[in-house]
Amino acid sequence: MPNSISFSCAATLIWCFSSLLLHSYSSSAPYSNETDHLALLAIRSHFHDPIGFTTSLNNSINLGQWTGVTCAHRHQKVTKLDLRKYQSLRGFLSPYVGNLSFLRHINIADNSFHGEIPREIGNLFRLETLMITDNSFSGLMPTNLSRCSNLIAFHANNNKLAGEIPEEIGCLFKLQKLSIRRNLLT
Repeated sequence: MPNSISFSCAATLIWCFSSLLLHSYSSSAPYSNETDHLALLAIRSHFHDPIGFTTSLNNSINLGQWTGVTCAHRHQKVTKLDLRKYQSLRGFLSPYVGNLSFLRHINIADNSFHGEIPREIGNLFRLETLMITDNSFSGLMPTNLSRCSNLIAFHANNNKLAGEIPEEIGCLFKLQKLSIRRNLLT
């Protein structure tokens, strides 16, 4: 009889523990991309959208429905930020872009972004394409761009980037396309 009670207690404990784990996982799963959510809100707060194309970038948690944002199906992390087609965005590219750790593609070309390219871009080791052509980015090219070891294409034509091209760019062994014409680079 004591063995059947012990087995019953153990089974009940296992069931309770499993239920607790399942409940905590299911209640936290929609917020597993909270870092990306907060980063996108911070990025959105650094630019002005006079036409209102990016009004979907709000507090809703379903990032995959945000305009210009693509998420991976499996883990719902942001993999692509494509704001090129809006051509009316003005402001800075926020350093919070570096918090989008699964980001593979950034395309903000043909807008009016200005200021420096945030050095936090160097945190995006999965980044494959960076398209910032036809903006007004200024300052130096960040040397830690070389930490984006999967970078295949970097297009930064028609900006106001100045100074020397960092020799660290030569460490980007996967880089196939580098387009930095019409800047103030030496």
